[in-house]
Order: sequence, then C-alpha cells, then structure tokens
Amino acid sequence: MKSLFNFIHKYSFILLFILLEGIAFTILVKENYFQHSVISKAGREITGNLLKKINNSREYFDLREQNQILIEENTRLRNQLYSLNDSLPLNDTTLMPQTPHYVFLKADVVRNTTNKQYNFITVNAGSKEGVTKDMGVISETGVVGIVVESSPNFSVIIPVINRDFRLSARISSNDYAGILQWDGRSPDFATLKEIPYHVSLHTGDSIVTSGFSAIFPPGLLIGTIESYSLEEGNFYSIEVRLAVKFQSLYHVNIISNFRQEEQLKLEQQNEK
Repeated sequence: MKSLFNFIHKYSFILLFILLEGIAFTILVKENYFQHSVISKAGREITGNLLKKINNSREYFDLREQNQILIEENTRLRNQLYSLNDSLPLNDTTLMPQTPHYVFLKADVVRNTTNKQYNFITVNAGSKEGVTKDMGVISETGVVGIVVESSPNFSVIIPVINRDFRLSARISSNDYAGILQWDGRSPDFATLKEIPYHVSLHTGDSIVTSGFSAIFPPGLLIGTIESYSLEEGNFYSIEVRLAVKFQSLYHVNIISNFRQEEQLKLEQQNEK
C-alpha cells in the first residue's frame, strides 16, 4: 500500500493531467455531434475488426473437428451407397436385403513416407476393428493402397507410391485395362502399361479400378492421364497423375469385402 501511495505522489501531476484530458475529451465528444460520430465510427471499426479476427481464430481451431465430422459423414454415406446397391433384389422372390458386399472403415494416418522408393503408411485401425491383410484402402479423393499387415490397433499399407505396388486399372472412357505401377520418381505420378496402341487416348481421361480383383470395387478413381507415349511392342506407356496427394494424407477408408474369401477360394479351385 505504501508503494502505491509513493507512486501516486511521485506522478500526481501526470495522473491529474491524464484525468483532466480524459474529462475534456469526453465532454468534447459528448457535446459535439461531428466528433461523436467520428469516434463512434472508429470504435465500431476497431470492434468489428477485433471480432472478425476472433471469429477467424475460432473457425481455424474448429477446422479439425469439422473435418472429422465430414470424414465420418462421407464414410457413412459411402457405406449406405454400397449397401443400397447390394440390397437390390436379384429376382422377384428375393426381397430381403443381402449381406453388404463392401463396408468402409474410417482410419487416421499415424505415419506416412513419400520420399522413399518403398514407401509405407501406418493407420490407427487394426484387427480389433476387423482389418486384415489384402484389404483395399482409399481416401476422399482416390485409391491409396492395400493393407499388408495388421496388429490389434494398427495396420501397415503399401501405397500406390511403392515400387512393389501393382494394380489392375482401366481407362473409364473405353474400359481398356492395364497394370498400374510406380517408377519411384514422383509421388504425384504413376504409370499405366499394357494398353495396346490402337486404343484411343485423351489427356485428362480418368483412370479407375478395374474390379478384376477381390480387393477394390470397380470404378474407384486412381488418377487422370497426364501424357502418353508408344513403346516397343506396340503398347502405350501412360503417365497418370494420381488423385491422392500423399504428402497431405491424414485420413483413409479401409474396404472390407465380405465376399473376398468366397471369390478367392473359388478362383483357386479352378486354377490349373
């Protein structure tokens, strides 16, 4: 308390001056319409900008939560879409919904490499959630890769940008299929091969999953044709711009094919 008194005594003239200036300013603004209008306008401008910054900050911190909500909603809608397709009756006597063909599980990326020749992705969903080897993985924009191993709480994915990755893919505009693989140069591009020279190609055509395996449903986007050239043997080498941006991949959907085991078993029985 003594320190406070000493401070007031030491700066009493300055404090008195500030007080009188404040009173004078208040009277001036209150009694003069022009000054009152200018000060009010400036006050509203300052307050508005401050509130705008606060609101922008609040929206920024809410983005993560809103993004999670959108991802969960997209996963739910994707499951509903495939469930609807599978529940259509096969004939007039089949009116009850069938077991869903594909079910999609949301997972978050916890580790991801993009600068190696043999990249891998780790996600926080494992065998506890029903994730097993050879399940397809997609994102909101396209095909990501295939599960190669899972533990109770995590799974490892071999992505499209791995030199060992191979995938049957087709050109959506003409349905010709080939093999998609990665040459290790850029995480933005892969190569589609085994397309014969007589096929009509156009830059920008979509490359999608062929559906020739029990891993991915047909028609999932992989990327678009960036360029192409004719190689020896009269086959095209097609550069595909990948739909997934692997450097900014944070969320995925793991695809569970409930008919995968049945299909593989039947195919193995008929192999010669």
